[in-house]
Amino acid sequence: MSEELVSKKDLLQLTGISYGQLYRWKRKNIIPEEWFMKKSSFTGQETFFPKKQILDRIEKIKELKDDQSLDDIARVFSINEEIVSDRGHATLSLEQVPKQVLQIYQTLFPNNKLEHLGTVQLSSLLCVNDWLSKGTLTIDEVTQFLNLVETHKKEIKLDEAIVIYIRKFGMGNWIIGNRHETFVDQKDSILINVALSSYLNKSVK
Repeated sequence: MSEELVSKKDLLQLTGISYGQLYRWKRKNIIPEEWFMKKSSFTGQETFFPKKQILDRIEKIKELKDDQSLDDIARVFSINEEIVSDRGHATLSLEQVPKQVLQIYQTLFPNNKLEHLGTVQLSSLLCVNDWLSKGTLTIDEVTQFLNLVETHKKEIKLDEAIVIYIRKFGMGNWIIGNRHETFVDQKDSILINVALSSYLNKSVK
């Protein structure tokens, strides 16, 4: 099935951005040059874009542009497009993490720049989004998890890490272990028991 395209004219109408903004973002490499595709039409040559990718990208730019410079936004879309190996290759970028979850992270770690987040941190934020959207955990519980990840981010190996959360008698404890060497009692109290990388794989389309 061929990829759905959107014309430049329709894109400007759908998003409410101007011609000048679109090409300014192109010059800053916020929107990749290869997304600007020249095709023949009944009016001559017209520019088309991959519809889903460009609409997702512009929505994210709008979210970020009030708080960050264009150069910072460009780094968001370039530095953090890392390749992670876990029985194959997957691309993980900051734009895959919902704004609400990024706000939780920024509240916890106001001095950390989002464009500097590594794959372990980004995968952890995808976990948090999943747990909160399903109502599995509370804000306090995911806050504890993010603090644990931030403390040990350099030691955590994404393709080996197992995340476990035990809640018993109203008290909770987080464990980040190795999938080959993690042993846990109290199986009836385990609320979360997943590979950290599993959320990465589910998030990539």
